[in-house]
Amino acid sequence: MYRLMIVDDEPFTVDGLYEMLLDESDMDLDIYRAYSAEEAIGWLSRTKMDIVLSDIRMPEMDGLQLQQWIQSRWPRCKVIFLTGVNDIQYAQQAQRGGGADYILKTEGDEAIVQSIQRASNAIEEDLRNEDLLIRAKGQMKELLPMMRREWFTALVEQGRPATDNLPARLRELDTLLRPEEAVMLVCGRVDHWDERYSLSDQSLLLYAVQNIAEEFMDRVCMLSVMLGGAYFVWLLQPKNADETEWDELPTYIQGTLESIQQTCKALLQIPVSFISYGSQADWEDIAKIYHLLKQSLILGLGNGQEMILQYRAEESAAQISEVPAMVISRIESAVERGQKPLFLELLNELFRSLPNKFTVYAQTYYAVAVILLNQWNKMNPNDKGDCTDAETTVPRLLDVNAHKTKEQAVQFLSEMGSGLIRHGKQEQDERTERIINKLNRYIVEHLDKDLSLAYLADVVYLNTSYLSNLYKTYTGRNISDYITELRVERAKALLSQSQVKVQEVAVAVGFDTAGYFTRVFKKHVGVTPQEFRSRL
Repeated sequence: MYRLMIVDDEPFTVDGLYEMLLDESDMDLDIYRAYSAEEAIGWLSRTKMDIVLSDIRMPEMDGLQLQQWIQSRWPRCKVIFLTGVNDIQYAQQAQRGGGADYILKTEGDEAIVQSIQRASNAIEEDLRNEDLLIRAKGQMKELLPMMRREWFTALVEQGRPATDNLPARLRELDTLLRPEEAVMLVCGRVDHWDERYSLSDQSLLLYAVQNIAEEFMDRVCMLSVMLGGAYFVWLLQPKNADETEWDELPTYIQGTLESIQQTCKALLQIPVSFISYGSQADWEDIAKIYHLLKQSLILGLGNGQEMILQYRAEESAAQISEVPAMVISRIESAVERGQKPLFLELLNELFRSLPNKFTVYAQTYYAVAVILLNQWNKMNPNDKGDCTDAETTVPRLLDVNAHKTKEQAVQFLSEMGSGLIRHGKQEQDERTERIINKLNRYIVEHLDKDLSLAYLADVVYLNTSYLSNLYKTYTGRNISDYITELRVERAKALLSQSQVKVQEVAVAVGFDTAGYFTRVFKKHVGVTPQEFRSRL
């Protein structure tokens, strides 16, 4: 789905194009309307747009000036100019400014639809830029990524002492980050690897993800760090250190993460999840914030795949506890991601290959026990009793001699790990259900208001594209279909209970025009609103 905004100072033109494009069922578009360039900037300051269809001649700020503003913030947005003026000078200016197309209003709806389709194809083509993988192979040979990983590991484990002599450290790490300013953090991971990928393949793909991010994050200074397993972290600052850039940075990051995620899926065929910290972070707080972001990513929502989250302290503080940093292993990763079969397979393989030495056996046992205890500590305190009995289970977990044989120890670890995985999935489902229920309640209570994805995403603090996918995965239908269904049912009730005019009914259930309301109503009910009322 691509996000498209129509901009024109003539409401009739905007509403007409809006209704025409909504009827284009083959085009998967999330459509927004703006009746001035100023209103368009308001939308663009909150959420990323993929395509903007704009008039050129508008008061105060014209379409060309709006295009320049868009290019400075969302350079990959395709701007299509729609105008009633056949002026070659305007067309040349639009092309030089990076406009995707220039259409006369007299050319009709078909030309507009075709132009939007070309813009959509151009976006898809951008995602297939094979040069990104070539650049990734060159970076594999450099020592810099290992230096960054060692530095960040020390920063996470030691906290503030690792920031000593920070200016010199940042120069060594070849980054333009400014040590005197705060940073914003993004934590990410590859959700799962295809079995055909070797460890070297996985490393190459992680470098490719980094290159994709650097390609898209062209408004920021960025320090990317590859961590163990499938995890990575980015430290970001705006290139221009003014207050406006800092204020816009969270929105820019969220919108750009969406493009990065789509590119990773299209080009690399790997699913990637992200969580960003929505506020500035001091260098000495990076370790604490990184743990919070990682734990939030592990807890996840929905099926835990291809997420784009933003950490909200007021939403998450009660659910997430800080735990020390741990070495990420394949077993830890399997527990965190809820992969029960893989966890059991790795656990049995680990103990099968041990030498016949008690010290090695005990060391291995406690390594797994720490992973399970860490997972236990992340659980909701009210639900732990449903999983295992703390008074008996935890003491057994922390005493290797409580198990008479190695086989009994492995069986105990298997059962406890399976219980924790099962419970983690249950908590994830419950969090998702709470979000879906909150969203549905908001929709029911605000049917007469703007229910665009951008507004709904603000209600539940999620990225618009991720919210759309999460809702479809969890409920089996699109948000827009649910909203339309509710609006039609509310309209039927109003039509049957009163003599309110059709125009007033349309407004009461969230339709801007009676004409569009009539078309939607007839499509779902089979008759027009007036015919429905007459039959009653």
